[in-house]
Parts: sequence; structure tokens; C-alpha cells
Amino acid sequence: MKPKLLVLAFLAIAMAVSLVVPVHAGELRAGAAKVSITPTPDEFPYQIGREKPFVGVHDQVFARALVLDDGKTRVALVVEEVESIQDPKGTVSQIAQALGVPESNVIVSATHTHESLTVFIHGNQLTPTQQEEIQHSRQGAIDAAKQAAAKLQPAKISFARTEAYVNVNNGEQNGIDYWYDPKGPADKTLDLIRVESTGGQPIALVINYGMHAETMYRSVVKDGGYEVTGDIPGKVSDMMETNPTGAPVVLFTAPAEADELGYFKSLQPAQGKLPQADEGAAGYALMDEMARRIAAAAFEIEVTMKPGVSKVTLQAAAGTAVCPGGRTRMDNQTHQITSTDGPPVTIPLATIRINDIAIAGVAADMGNQIGKEIKQSSPLPDTMVVSQLAGAVGYILSDASYVHPGHGLGSSPVKAGCAETAIPQGIAALLAAPGK
Repeated sequence: MKPKLLVLAFLAIAMAVSLVVPVHAGELRAGAAKVSITPTPDEFPYQIGREKPFVGVHDQVFARALVLDDGKTRVALVVEEVESIQDPKGTVSQIAQALGVPESNVIVSATHTHESLTVFIHGNQLTPTQQEEIQHSRQGAIDAAKQAAAKLQPAKISFARTEAYVNVNNGEQNGIDYWYDPKGPADKTLDLIRVESTGGQPIALVINYGMHAETMYRSVVKDGGYEVTGDIPGKVSDMMETNPTGAPVVLFTAPAEADELGYFKSLQPAQGKLPQADEGAAGYALMDEMARRIAAAAFEIEVTMKPGVSKVTLQAAAGTAVCPGGRTRMDNQTHQITSTDGPPVTIPLATIRINDIAIAGVAADMGNQIGKEIKQSSPLPDTMVVSQLAGAVGYILSDASYVHPGHGLGSSPVKAGCAETAIPQGIAALLAAPGK
């Protein structure tokens, strides 16, 4: 990294460390809740520009919340089954106010499902339906956090890591434009946090697995249009919440998954001599099977998890990494790469630490190699990376991806040479600062 970029990054890190909550050890209390944010029937059909309309709902979508308290510090992880958090400042600030905590103690993330009524929002020109949907989702997140806080009870917490073989690189790094690159980097890691009562009854699970939630994206499934669905994250949560051995609330979080997809998509792009194909409603079977594999891997590792701990120190911090802005594109005909300058990009970072367990949040859609570097740079081995935070700046991919810039880089706001280092260093600084 150039010296100037280092200065930008470390200035942001220094500002972030000042927000760290003082160290305190106490008995853990935890509560979890989920609230439906499913669009109502009167919102359909919902037309989106030149896109086909959304015509209904396939499965309910939710806002889920986990609140932790050690007697002095209270933190919250809230996950919405939407493509992105459309009102980031309002959502975080109102949840923080409802819980009586600083905004730095609240992490709000999207599962990044593309089958959401807000998926095609661009700019600030919102339709009445979009405004209603954003308000509905925001209120659901606030209500879920409040309900979770009302359910606080003595609890234990534990962490485990395994693998699930469901994702594949989307070809971003190697310039492949039909979304499937088995030789490209993909992170099979599945992280799991279990929260249970002191008597061993499940309170919540937090699952973290990398893949774009777009199995059913643009697949025409009913009456010439699309349906709302939580896609694979929503299906995994539902499978585990309804299983007798599962937990009542299962939060599926998106790690660094900008360049990862599920092995199968309902709408399959043209490839070579094969034309585009749409499985339609049959695509839900593909979604269910991939979700089943993830849920099975999570259940298998949960059985082997060490007993949870009840004596904890909760710490929270928030800050930013700042990188030079710009756009990098490649002409599909000439393959000529052009790069233009843009304003500096401020990337929000947030961390929650529970003893030696860390939730490292980044407000961006990151490539999986950056996520791996965050874990490698973290002072805590049990670090779960959560992306798609409120205020997400868009795609941020590894420097290697700039050799063959594809779809993601075409809409990425940052230049190469900064984020791949600044983000991991910023997260490491936030996690290392408490009590050090």
C-alpha cells in the first residue's frame, strides 16, 4: 500500500479505537426475537421499471435480533431479510435508542436476498410502495430488537467452525461472465455462534456462510413475475427454527460473499452453445436443497460444540477505513481497462466482542479473500465476518480482481491498493484495543 493510503486508513482506525467500550466482566444475559417484515398482499403486483413485476410472496421474510448484556454493556446484532438496509442511519439510531445504548453497540446487517421489493432501488427516487416497504422493514428490525431485550435471561455462549460445500466463485476474479468458476477462490467456511440458557435450552443461533442470496433472482415463477423470498438464508433459518433440535431464532449472516454464489441458480445465463434457461417455480427445489446442506452442516458441528461460557466481557467498537475512490471498467469488445478517479470512500466498520468471540462487521459487499484476511489479521481466532452492514458502500473486491474487471468492479466505488489492507487492519485495531 502507498504511504498516502496508509495514512488515510490509519487515521480512520485511530478514530475508531476511541469508541471502544470499557472492559467489564459479568454474567451473560441474552434474548432473541424475530418479526415478520413480509410485504402485504395489497402491495402486489409491484412493477419495477422495465423489470417484470413481483406478483406475490413465496415465503415470509423476517427481521431477527439477538441482544446480549453483561450487566454493564449491552450489544445487539440485527439481521433483516432484505437486499440492503435502505435507511441505515434511521434504523441503527432508532434501535440504539430503543435499547438505550450507543449506536456503536448495534450491528444491523442484510442477508442480501435479491428477491426483495427494494432490490432495484437506485438513487433517491422512491415510489410510495418502496417507501412503505423501507418503513415496514425498519420498524420490524426495531420491534425485533425491543422484543429480544424484553426476553433477556441468564445465558451461555459458544463458537464453532466447520465447512459446507454449497458455494462457488462467480468468475469475478478471472473475467468469467457466466457466474461459475470452480477454479476461482471460494470460502467454504461456516461459522456458528450458539446462545443457550444456563439450563441448556436454545435461545438463538447465528450462522455465517458465504454466498449471494440470489438463487431465485429474476426467475419468473408465477403469473409472469417474481415472488418475494428470503432465498437460501431464509430457508436455512426456517429449517433450523422449525426443527425440534434447533433454536427459536436463527440469524443467517452474510460474510464476505461478493464473488460467491450457490452452485445452482433458477435463472441460468447463456453459456457457450447453451441458451439462457429459467427453471421457474422448480428453482425452489434447488434453493431448498442447498439450504438443507448448509443447515445439516450447522447441526452437525453444533453437536460437537464445547460447553458455552456464562461469564463474559462484552465490548463494542465502531470506526471507518477510508480509501481512494474511483471506477474501473473493461470494454467487453476491446477488453481495454479504464480507471477514473472519484471521491474518497469511507467504509464503516463495527465489532462486537464476547470474550474471545468476535463479530467483525463491514459495511460493504466484499470479496471472500478480504474476508479471509480479516480472520487472519484478527487477534481473536473465533472471528465471524459479517458484511452488508447498514450504510454499505457497494462492491469491494480483492486487488487481483482488477486484472479482469467484471460486473462487481464496474459498480465498485474504490480503487485497487487500499481496501484489501485497510479493512483487515481496521478490524484488527478495533478488536485489539479493548483491555490491551
